[in-house]
Amino acid sequence: MGTRKMFKKIILAFKFSPACRSALEKAIQLSIFNDAELFIFHALDYRLKGKDETDAELIELNQQMDHKFETEIKPLIEDFPKFKFGSSPSDPALEICRIAHQIQADLILLGCHDEPEKPRLARLDYVGVTILEKAPCPVILVPP
Repeated sequence: MGTRKMFKKIILAFKFSPACRSALEKAIQLSIFNDAELFIFHALDYRLKGKDETDAELIELNQQMDHKFETEIKPLIEDFPKFKFGSSPSDPALEICRIAHQIQADLILLGCHDEPEKPRLARLDYVGVTILEKAPCPVILVPP
């Protein structure tokens, strides 16, 4: 009898920050161990949400995020082929929960943020708290 993998689809709520890079490392480890798909999602400025896909500002912002991902993050995960990166203008917490529900995710990973005045403590911001409240699956908080 083979071992049953616990997670098949994992979502990482991603900002290009040191806290999220720690969470990315853990997401990759969990994805490899479970042979799971890894969805990396970055929320763009929610004020652009109403813009048409052909809007020049939105196109440029998407191109910048794709380039940033390709140059800064993809080299870290090229050996792991089961990942997808996406970004869109949205409320980060609500979009992560919507995607998790849509793809029937088994797990959401969040990076905790450092408090500059208390470097040994980690904290959640509004986005993290909202994801914890509304997530349709378990959430793991990854310290920096």
